[in-house]
Amino acid sequence: MKIRGAVVVLLASTAVGSAQTKKALSIDPFDYSAVMTAVQSIFGTQVNIGQGIQAMLTQRITQDGRFTVVERRKVNQVMHEQDFDASNRVKRGTGARIGQIRGADLTLMGDIVVFGRDDRRVGGGAGGGTFGAGAVVGGYKATGKAVVVLDYRIVDVETSEVIASGEARGESKRTSAGGGAGFWVPGGFGGGGVNMTASNFGETIIGEATMDAVNKLSADIAGKVLQGGASDRTLDLDALVADVSGSTITINAGAAAGLQTGQTFTVYHKGKVIKDPATGEVLDVQTTPIGQITITMVRDKISMGNYNGSATPVVGDVVRK
Repeated sequence: MKIRGAVVVLLASTAVGSAQTKKALSIDPFDYSAVMTAVQSIFGTQVNIGQGIQAMLTQRITQDGRFTVVERRKVNQVMHEQDFDASNRVKRGTGARIGQIRGADLTLMGDIVVFGRDDRRVGGGAGGGTFGAGAVVGGYKATGKAVVVLDYRIVDVETSEVIASGEARGESKRTSAGGGAGFWVPGGFGGGGVNMTASNFGETIIGEATMDAVNKLSADIAGKVLQGGASDRTLDLDALVADVSGSTITINAGAAAGLQTGQTFTVYHKGKVIKDPATGEVLDVQTTPIGQITITMVRDKISMGNYNGSATPVVGDVVRK
């Protein structure tokens, strides 16, 4: 029984550690200004397919599990709930805490550059053929092809650098003969009420092409962006030891300074202070590295961590990268 318990604890620790290494990703609505005419032609009305692509990618990337996806489009609702939970109307200890919204390491942005159709028809009898949204009449055979192309870029939100970019192309093709029904857009999509994550959209030819492009984009960014959180960034930290309790030390920097659990810093003993003889200004403080602290708990203004080193730190020692 003890062995089983140890295994459970080990597995739980591994899961937590894995979660901490994921990058936090926000997903912006895709710009679709280049394909508005095509959207109007397909749906019979103007539809915000940029938000639709955003919703599909959010669902797909979250299910994939390689990133922690953070909400941004409706983050104001989250903030409102935090403010409400902090009021006197909510039982203490049951609500969300203010200041706990996770920041994003990366933002996924993009453009929908192709969202269209390439239909072909072959005559097979009298009466002629007329196309609405892919409909087939008069004994004609129609081949409908949908193409969706997404250009994307991944931006480091701290530096604004584009760290990856690419293109995802999705296609779907169907053939309908005789007096078959339309297969581009179901009738229930009239009036702009299109839910691009719904199954009835995914069953259409344009929906299949869109999902194909979304799946390829999701796989592409997973291959280009290695896992690892903000802890793998170079953090310009200059903090001080505020408390020492055995092998646990507390420093005077926390989440507000960009610290996260798992980060490791060097602890230095302060030595000789060098001052300007004319003004008394401190020009330099000589320091000696004595060990390292690995952050295990982060609050707004302080952090705690496990210390390992050759000498015992004292309050006032310097903590740097």
